[in-house]
Amino acid sequence: MRVAEIDGRIMGFALYLTHESTWIRGRDCYLEDLFVDAEARGKGVGRALMDDLVSTCKAKGWSRLYWHTSEQNRTARALYDSYVESDGHIRYRITF
Repeated sequence: MRVAEIDGRIMGFALYLTHESTWIRGRDCYLEDLFVDAEARGKGVGRALMDDLVSTCKAKGWSRLYWHTSEQNRTARALYDSYVESDGHIRYRITF
């Protein structure tokens, strides 16, 4: 997990994990959650967390960074679209 602090307060975090993949060499990095406190939104915290994770992936030699978000989450999608276009995958989920 990576955190973003402003004046000693945690204002956001990026929770991620790495794993093997059958489709690539090296490790995948899955961004499970990116959260920015409402007070800090629009101040570059989300971008700083994403930039930090991208840098971490490159430094560790991981092969890919990926994540999911809701189609309706326009704010997050505006940030994510500045890094890469959606690859068109659809998520399926079975909950128990």
